[in-house]
Formats: sequence, C-alpha cells, structure tokens
Amino acid sequence: MRKTLFNRLLLSYMPIFIIMVTFTFFMFFQILSEQNRKEALNANKVLSLQAMRLIDTSLKAIDNMVMTETINNKELINFFNNEEKNNMFINISAVKKMQDMISSYPLIDSIYFVRFEDSFVLSNATSDKLSNYLDEPFIKKAMDPLASKSWSGVRSFEQFSVKGSKPVVSLVRGAPFITGEKGLIVINVATDSFQNSIADLYDPKTSFIGIRDAVGSELISGLNAKEQSRIFSNYVSSYTGWSYQSGLVKGKVFHVISSLYNIWFIIGIAMIVLGLAWMLYVTRRNSKPVEQIVDRIRGYRLPLSKEGGDEFSFIESALSNIIEQSNQYQQKHEEDRHLRMRYLFHQLIEGDTGLTHDEWMVETSSLQLPYAYDRQVVLVTEIDKYPDFCCQYSRRDQNLLKFALRSVIQELAPKYELVLWAEWTSASQLSAMVFVDSAVEAKDSVIRELFENVRLWSQDNLKFTVTIGIGEQVAELSHAANSYKEALRALKYKIVLGENRLITSEHITNQGQVEVYSHLNAIRSIIQSFRLLEEEWKTKYDELFRTVKLGLLTKDEIMNLMNYLIYYLGREMAGMTKEFQEIWTTDGLPKLSKVIDESHSLEQMREESVAVLNSLFTGLQEAQDRRLHGATIRDMRKFIEEEYANPNMSLDYLSSTFNINGKYVSKLFKEETGQKFVDFLFDIRLQVAQRLLTETQTTIQEIAEQVGYTSAISFSRVFKKVVGSSPSEFREEAARRQHG
Repeated sequence: MRKTLFNRLLLSYMPIFIIMVTFTFFMFFQILSEQNRKEALNANKVLSLQAMRLIDTSLKAIDNMVMTETINNKELINFFNNEEKNNMFINISAVKKMQDMISSYPLIDSIYFVRFEDSFVLSNATSDKLSNYLDEPFIKKAMDPLASKSWSGVRSFEQFSVKGSKPVVSLVRGAPFITGEKGLIVINVATDSFQNSIADLYDPKTSFIGIRDAVGSELISGLNAKEQSRIFSNYVSSYTGWSYQSGLVKGKVFHVISSLYNIWFIIGIAMIVLGLAWMLYVTRRNSKPVEQIVDRIRGYRLPLSKEGGDEFSFIESALSNIIEQSNQYQQKHEEDRHLRMRYLFHQLIEGDTGLTHDEWMVETSSLQLPYAYDRQVVLVTEIDKYPDFCCQYSRRDQNLLKFALRSVIQELAPKYELVLWAEWTSASQLSAMVFVDSAVEAKDSVIRELFENVRLWSQDNLKFTVTIGIGEQVAELSHAANSYKEALRALKYKIVLGENRLITSEHITNQGQVEVYSHLNAIRSIIQSFRLLEEEWKTKYDELFRTVKLGLLTKDEIMNLMNYLIYYLGREMAGMTKEFQEIWTTDGLPKLSKVIDESHSLEQMREESVAVLNSLFTGLQEAQDRRLHGATIRDMRKFIEEEYANPNMSLDYLSSTFNINGKYVSKLFKEETGQKFVDFLFDIRLQVAQRLLTETQTTIQEIAEQVGYTSAISFSRVFKKVVGSSPSEFREEAARRQHG
C-alpha cells in the first residue's frame, strides 16, 4: 500500500517545521544580541571604574607625597622659611627636590613654589618674581583663603611664552601644610598623561573613555568628531568630582551586527506570517479526511453521542467513555494510596508541608484521611530493646507484630471516640497523629488512657513492651512537626525514667535538670579513688547515678558522661605500671564500652558497669599485692591520710619513717599510684580545706594550720594557684551558691 496519507502529512507540515526552525534561529540571534549588549554594558562599567580608580589612586599618591614632603622635607622647609635671603643653595636644593618628585611620579608635568614673604616663584625650570610669572592669575586665585586647595579642573598653563600653553590640572597645597601661611606648592599634571595612563585599559577602535572635570570641561575627549558613539556608563569620582564616561564606538563591525540583527528581525516576522498562512491552508486541506471518517462512523449509535452536534462533538462523545475508563484504570494501577498517605504523613511531621485546613479537606476526600479538627497531637510509640526484638524474631514475624501493634491502635481509637492516623516512621517507632476537638473536654486524659491500654495490651499479648512519647497539642497542621519533635524528645529520657511507660512533657519539666558538666568533678573523684584502690569509689559511683537520675538527663548526655568516665579512667591507667595498663586494655576497656553501648536503662547500665569495674578493681588489687612494695605504698598512703596536717610531712619524713631512700620512695609512689607524692598530699589537704571553708567559719590561718601549713600566706598562694581563686573568694562563692 502506498503511503499516500503519510507523504501528504509529511509534505504538509514540513514547511511549518522549517518555519519553526527559522523562528528559533531568529530568537537565538535576538537573545545573543541582547546578551552581547548586556556584556558590553558591564564591560564599559568596569572600564570606567578601572580608569577612575587608576587616576584617583595616582592623584592621591601625589597629594600624599606633597603633604609628606611639606611636613618632613628639610629643603622645602628651608625654602619657605627664607631665613637666609637669596641663598642659591637653598633654591638649588628645592629645585632638585622638584626634579626628584617629578621622577618619582611620571604624571607630574611641572612644579613650582610660591613664597609669600618676598613674592618669589621657583619652578623646576625657572624662577622669577610673582608679578612677572605667567601663571600669576591662577596663583592669585589660589592665595584666596576661601579657594579650594584640591585638584582643579582643566586649565591652560604657560610657563614660557615661546613654548605656548598646555591643558593641565593642578593641585594647590599650602606651606606649611596646616596653616599655609608661608607659601604655596603647585603641582601641574598634563591631561595628556591621563590618556597615556589608561591607554592599556581598552581598544580605541571599539571603545572610548571620556573624562570631564567638575564644571563639565573635557580632560580627555575619547572620540574623534566624526565618530559616532553611545555612552554606556557614567561615574563621578568622590575624590576629584570628575565624571568618567565610557561606551562603544559605532564602527564597521557594529554596523554589520546591527544590519544582521535587522535582517533577522525582518525574516522572523516574515516566517511567522508565512507559517500562519500555511497553517490555515494545511488545516483546511487535512480536515477533509476527518469529515470522511465522521461520515463513516455516524451510522454507529454510541451511548454518549448527541444528535445535532458537530463532527468533533460526535467523535468526542464516542471516545469520552473509552478515555474515562482508561484513565480510571490507569489511576487505580498507578496510584498507590498507602504510599501517598505515608509520604504526606512524613511531610506533616517533618514540617515540609504547609497545608491549610481547606487543603487538608481536599486531601481527606482523595486519600480517605481522617477528618481534621482544630487541634492535633503527635505520639510516638517505640519498641523497647529493639536489637533484642530483631534477634528474637524473623523478618516476617517482625512485620506481623508491627502490623498487629498498628491495628490495635486504630481499632481501639473509635472506642474512645478519637480520630487518629498512624504510620511507621522508622524501624522501631510508630507515630500517631490524633485529631482533637477543642470543644470536647478531657481529651488529654482520654488520649493517655487509650495509649496506656495499648501499652498494656502489647505487654500482655505481643511479648515485647513499648514506650510512648507524647507531644504537645498544636493548633495548626503546619505545627504538627513541633508536636512530633516534643514526642521524640520525651523518648530520649526513656533511659532515665524507664521503659514500658508513657512519657509526656510534664515528666520532663517537673524535674530540675542538672548541667552535665556538674557531674565531671564527681567522675574525676570516682576515678581517683578507683586508681588508689579505695573501696569508697563504689559509694561515689552509686551517688553519681542517683544524681544523674534526679537530674533527668537524656540518653545522649548520659552516654557523653560515661564516655568521659572511660576516657578519664584510661588516662589514669596510662600513668600507672605496664601491668595495670595491660589489665585495663585487655579486660576493662572492651567490657565497659560494650556495657555502655548496649544498655537500655540507667539501672541496667549501673549494675553491669559496676560488675565490670569490680572485676577490674579486684585484678588491680591482686596485681598490686604481687608487687614487692605494694603493701608498703598502701601503708604510706594510709600514713599520709592520717598525718596530712603535719607541717613536716615530706619525702624525707616518709623516708625516715619507713626506712626507705627518699628518691626511691618517690619512684615507688608514682609507679604504684600513678600520682606524685606532692600531688597526693595536696589533694588531701585541698579537699579538707575546701570542706572547712564551705562548712565552717574558721579563719584562714586556722584552716592553713589544720591542713599542714604554718603560714596563711603560703597556703593562700598554693590554693589560688590550683583552684583559681583565693580561700576567701572560694568561701564567698560557696556561700552564694548555698543561698541561691
């Protein structure tokens, strides 16, 4: 079969394709031209700014040089003071200084000095009386006290009548610099030098730069009279008041581009008109086969057909039913309502959606969601000991148990006249959003009663327990994320408050939270006692966990404290003998880290960590007993603890008491305890002193004597060096803390 229809359609729409391609090219050149224009504009702005900054920087440098030389240069000071009349050496020195200034700053064209005392003018090329100098009118204006002493506009300067005049700008400064009572310094810069200084910034064939002074006179014209130009930027210097203008020179290249742009514009308009005409022709010609098709199918009677309609209405009525059924079929198979609901739920609790109440009602009808009242609260149900739960059940059983938990919540909610929406938001957490009608009282108690029954049902029937965190009620759906965060925050206190319970914000706020750092001193004290193999470390350890529980710390804070305990204990073990270090590395550290990482409650952490530390303590004791001088060092420690108040307590005193060489005593003490004798003695004295300062009103002198110091001054000096404050300041601070 010949492809007559195909060829006809191809030939019909090919011109339209060509027209569209042509129109695309037209748009391309249009956009390219606009882009080039913007780039040229930006380039000219940068060009003007660079030229202005370059010239301003050069002029400021000259101005600063003149100020510095006026103040510091001896030759200039001598010239203007004129203490020695008609001293040629002074004049020659001043001229030499002018030549140095011109050599240092190539922009400078000429310099001359005017001395008021004798109306004498000295330049780098000549000298004369003011009345005979050709630039006398400018000098007279500059001598006016009200005249500006900054850079002038463009002016004509003539130094010798033979050479003629040249356009310059001038800087006038008084001498001395502040008063200007003895004369003037005039610096002339030829305007041609500005053109030379900025010549490398641009190509004069395509761009130009023009500079005008404050009154509009041209310093640099930038263009020939015959050339056409367009100004793209204009900047005014805050230093000189001059304006800098830049733009493009309309040369041959610019005319060619403009001509191409106009040609493409005409072609584009022509193509659009041609395309419209061709579209009308093709539409008229191709409508004939459609009419033939309509004539052939008109004999069929379709349920949706209507008499009296046009051919397109007839075709539409014939196909609408098919299209509708096809859309419904695709929608049922392509849309997964549960996935959409879960996605929307995550958006709500994570604060990624801003649904209003009306928008929520639309979602409610399409996804069959619960009706939203005017308040919401989010609860998070977390499976306790989730790693054990995963080890105990297979993946299939885990999914079944989780499905049962979610189903129980959804089935019990109607019995309490509650509307909720529950979704699993993580592997161990089932989140539920309860919609609360504020007109109904006691909804909070009903919600807690519902989830308390869920907790009990899980405990009795599912063989695992759950802990439920309850967030605050919020008034808008967009604030549901805040309620969700509160529920997660409540679950962080599960390790302290215990598992298998409901936790609300009231349980957290009713407790006085203690700063984590307040427990660090207690940990250090525990490690000190443990390292010294004192039995009282156990009492201190139990007291630490009691205060942590009362302080109501989160799991993260408790983990940080226990990690600090491991770190500090490891650091103390590192200072002891190699045998002690091996016991800690191979036995103590791995077991203690594992206990802390795997604990689900504070009580479990305390019991299991105490067992590990007791085992480590016993091993350290046995290792110390095996050492030759272990018993001797223990006796020394006991002796020091009893005789710390003796002012004669020292290594020599211990040496004579125990008949051991003093240096050997120091070495043994460090090896066995990990602490120097002096540090051990001072720790004991410091603890007693702090207790006396806090609990008694004993004088500083008496406390010093009670802890082994004969002088209160030496005691105060050592106390402040270690504690950071004097004994009296420590006592005052302790009193303030005690009285709130």
